[in-house]
Amino acid sequence: MEDLIKNVNNKGCVAALDLGTNSNRLLIVDKNGTPIFRDVRHVALGEGLAENKCFCKKAMERAICSYMDFSEMMKMYGIEKYRAIATAACRMSTNTASFLGSVKEASNIDVEVISEYEEARLTLKGAMLNAPKDKKYIFVYDLGGGSTEITLATNEEKPNILATISIPLGARNATEMYDLRNYNRNGALKLRADVEKYVDELLGKVKDIDYKEDVALIATSSTPLRLAAAYKNLAKYDKFLSDGVSVPIKELDKIISSMIKMGYKQRVNSPYIGPNRAPIFVAALVIFRAIYKKLPVNEMIASLKAAQEAIVDELL
Repeated sequence: MEDLIKNVNNKGCVAALDLGTNSNRLLIVDKNGTPIFRDVRHVALGEGLAENKCFCKKAMERAICSYMDFSEMMKMYGIEKYRAIATAACRMSTNTASFLGSVKEASNIDVEVISEYEEARLTLKGAMLNAPKDKKYIFVYDLGGGSTEITLATNEEKPNILATISIPLGARNATEMYDLRNYNRNGALKLRADVEKYVDELLGKVKDIDYKEDVALIATSSTPLRLAAAYKNLAKYDKFLSDGVSVPIKELDKIISSMIKMGYKQRVNSPYIGPNRAPIFVAALVIFRAIYKKLPVNEMIASLKAAQEAIVDELL
C-alpha cells in the first residue's frame, strides 16, 4: 500500500472528515478534486446517547481508533490541508469537549462541531452535484443517526437557501427513543407524527413560494442509497452504483413496506441492509417515509455526494 501511495503525485491533496452519529468518513482528493481514497468506519458514536445524554466509553474508543487510522492515512498522502467536522451527536452530548480533546491527543486531528445551518449548507453544496437541470428548486434531505436536515433551495450554481430545518431525530436516537429496533406500530406512529410536525414547520416557512410544480428531491446518506440499490435490483448494496439513481415515490413505498415487515435476522442477511444497519433501519425507514410523503415530489434522487464533497471543493 505505501509503495503504491508513494507512486502517486500527492502534492496538493486535501482531506475531508465527517463524524456522524453512526459513522466516521474520510475523503481524500487530489489537486484536481478527483477522489483518490475513501474510508468509512462504523463507530456508532451515538450508542446510548438518547438515554444517557453523553458518549459512552466504548463508543468514544471506537471513534478515536478511527481517527488514529485516518491520521496515518492522511500522513501517507502528505495531507497538509483538511477539515474535520462533527455533527448532531457532538452537538447533543454533554462530554463532547473531553471526547474531542482525546481525539486531538491520540490523532492530532482538530475536529470542528458545526451548526445545523452549516451542516445543511455543506450537504446542499455536495448534493447539488446530483441536481437535475430541469427543476428550479430542490429539496435536499439528509437523514443521519442523530438528526435529519431538510433544506429547500434554488437550483442554480450558487443556490439560495430558502428555508432549512434540523429535526433532532435520526436513525439511531429514534430507534432508542421509540423502541424501533424491530417494528412496532405504536412507536412508528408516534415517530411519524413527531417528524411530521417539523416538516409542517418547514413547509409553513415557504408557503408563499411557488415551488411545488418545479422541485426535485435529493436524498443523501446511507438509507436512500440502500433503497436505490434495492430499486435497481443490484446484487448487493453499492453506494457508488446507487449514486444519482432516481426512484419513483410509488416504488419507494413498495420497497419500504417490504423492508419494514422484515424480521431482524432478515435485515441482517439482506444484501441492502446488513448487520451494522439492521438495528437502526426500521426507524430510518419511518423517518424517511414520513418526510417524503409530505413533500410535493414524484421521485427521489439518491446522492452519495454530500458534505465531504463540499468541504474538499472549498479547501481546493
